[in-house]
Amino acid sequence: MKKLFIFFTSIVLLTTILTLTGCSKSSPVETKITTKDILTGCTWQVSKVYDVTNNGRTDITFYFSNVYQTFYSNGTYAASVQNGNWELSQDELTIIFDKGTLTQISVSILEISKEKLKIKMPYISGSSIVIIEIEFLPAAGLNYSPITNFDALWKEFDARYSFFVIKKINWDSLYTVYRAKITEQTTEQQLFSVMSSMIANLKDGHATLTAPFANYGYNYYEKYPKNFISTQAITPYLSKDYGTLADGKLRFGKIENNIGYIYIGPNLSGSTSVWSNAIDVIIDSLKNTKGIIVDIRSNGGGSDALGKIVASRFTAETRIYNYISFRNGTKHTDFTPLVSDVISPAGKIQYTKPVAYLTNRENFSSAEGTTLMFRVLPNVTTIGDTTGGGSANPITLKLPNGWSYRVSRWIQYTADKKVFEGVGLAPDIPVTISQADFNSGKDAILERAVQYIKNK
Repeated sequence: MKKLFIFFTSIVLLTTILTLTGCSKSSPVETKITTKDILTGCTWQVSKVYDVTNNGRTDITFYFSNVYQTFYSNGTYAASVQNGNWELSQDELTIIFDKGTLTQISVSILEISKEKLKIKMPYISGSSIVIIEIEFLPAAGLNYSPITNFDALWKEFDARYSFFVIKKINWDSLYTVYRAKITEQTTEQQLFSVMSSMIANLKDGHATLTAPFANYGYNYYEKYPKNFISTQAITPYLSKDYGTLADGKLRFGKIENNIGYIYIGPNLSGSTSVWSNAIDVIIDSLKNTKGIIVDIRSNGGGSDALGKIVASRFTAETRIYNYISFRNGTKHTDFTPLVSDVISPAGKIQYTKPVAYLTNRENFSSAEGTTLMFRVLPNVTTIGDTTGGGSANPITLKLPNGWSYRVSRWIQYTADKKVFEGVGLAPDIPVTISQADFNSGKDAILERAVQYIKNK
């Protein structure tokens, strides 16, 4: 999954109660209220948002409905994309978030009081960085009204979801059907069931709903053959097993006839520097092989950046591998222009000999982004099963009652500008593992890849 750092996203949390200890009546002392006291004194809710890039002032509040932010006095904060640490600058005019990390950001305080917080900050919008001003007001707290929460969920999907047109979803009709099931007497369990049933119509693995007592997510691969036995089942095929690097996410070795093998999984997570160093070690170890099998089967995704680190070692030139378009307006047809992404050579060695790249239905999200990168390389042939078909780049938001949910917000296209959402990326050479082979531990997809490299 592509990582775009969106700082202020929709989040509802319990209001932090600021308690100031009073002095005795006989010796009253005025208590000084600090900037930190004010920030941590309540949960803040967005009131207005303006794009002020290049001295403009465009009201974009619509895109930030139900956005909350909570600062805690212990130096941590809560946001829907990630939690982290915060601190004030010495002059108390700047809030520094996640200091010393890749996501560090400095936010200027323009105005602050118990009644209002106004800040200025950079914001990633599509492929551009804009400057925004955000005005916050103290939030009233959690709202448990079933109708309010149902409407909030429906409206956020209506404003942000990217696949209504492609999937031919009549969202207005679904509102009519499911809203009729909600009253102020609806229980939390009933509300969750109705909301989940409405979201299920999207058939989107990135559209999820999470409550304290339940989780909903669409299973995009359950009805298909697994076509991957296990990482342990790979071991008998390895004539040399070099173990794993990148905190266990990259396994490598050699198969008969001097064929290299790399397994990427079970997800794409970890440090970019660790992955970069690891893949350089792996490529150096396998540089004299006849070819390499890159196996990403059953990788559920994570970070496109990590996939790009691996793929960049297999190309000798820069190539466009996909296009992206973000939902950006009130109409279901409102999208940003297509923006291309490229894969470029990186690392100490570029491996341009034959590569067999293995996929299955459990490849999803950033694992498919990685597949898009590999499939445009002339030395790569994809083998196995079609991928899961889920790009989306979802944003995580919060309902007024504190439940979280995810909304898909972009359309990702292949290099030839085809949509694969709900369809998947088909392999060049389709191969399946029969039930008999699965039971016996025979990996027909891996064996076909070995045969392919041997014949090159």
